[in-house]
Amino acid sequence: MNILHYLIQILFLSSVGIIIAGIIEETNIFFIIKKITKPLCLISNLPEECVLSLLGNFINPTVGKSMLAKYYKENKINSKETIITTIISPLPTILGESIFRIILPLAVAILGVKLGVIYVSIIVISGFLQALIGILYANLFFERKAVKINNNDDNYNSKTDIKLHLTVNDIINGFKKSLKILKKIIPMIIIFTFLMDILIKLGLMDVIGYIFTPIFKIFNLPGDAITVLIANIIHSSAGYATVDMLIKNGILNEKQALLTLLIGNIITTTMLYLKYTFGNYIALFGKFGIKLTIINYSVSLIIKILLIACVMLLMF
Repeated sequence: MNILHYLIQILFLSSVGIIIAGIIEETNIFFIIKKITKPLCLISNLPEECVLSLLGNFINPTVGKSMLAKYYKENKINSKETIITTIISPLPTILGESIFRIILPLAVAILGVKLGVIYVSIIVISGFLQALIGILYANLFFERKAVKINNNDDNYNSKTDIKLHLTVNDIINGFKKSLKILKKIIPMIIIFTFLMDILIKLGLMDVIGYIFTPIFKIFNLPGDAITVLIANIIHSSAGYATVDMLIKNGILNEKQALLTLLIGNIITTTMLYLKYTFGNYIALFGKFGIKLTIINYSVSLIIKILLIACVMLLMF
């Protein structure tokens, strides 16, 4: 991806997320959408700010992260709530953006219905498992929050009080509040985006490739499967096409192809964390972003490894 194109995209989406969160605070939409957020708050035992940011992930993960960062910086949510929200966040991202818009159409078209659906189903399961870990932790270790299912809040007793209003002043006020945060975040995004791009050009990705190459040997996969790793660095669709080509040439069977795809997914996730997520988290959350990155990547990696182990037990 062209670094300038990516930078423009990430700055735009970050700004949109923070501005949306700012405007929401100026309207009564926060109380109207409680019909959605309150049941989710009960299930997850998270504040409504966290649930709102999770809903933002259905639009785009950067929008959701930016909303979460705004609430965190304003001390509306604490660090533990922020960590758990980011652990849960891949699920709405997978369901809202990745699966139906990108992964499923590409996987089925290139890999075929059977292999494509199985692979995508495992990816969805990994998202559900990660979300389940976050929800269970919040319910077991967080103090149970009192959440009313109706909209009879103390300050919003009458029906007229909870009507949606969105005026020009609401938008202006929300925008002004958001600018204060954007002035701090935008320079950080620019700095860390270029920093990671420089590190990648200096060979960071090659180092990661060397680290993951022995994994293919552990799973007794043919050496040609390494080409999937290289293809995944370019794009997941290139990885799918490479796997399909190896199947058609008799180098991989369907079981080996599925394992190769799952290992490739770990590699892709690692690359995304190094190339985009790490810098994005630091830009949005400061030093706390390092902790968020490590925890989220670790949870994601453990779940993916366990799923690979399950696949091996069931299929081999």
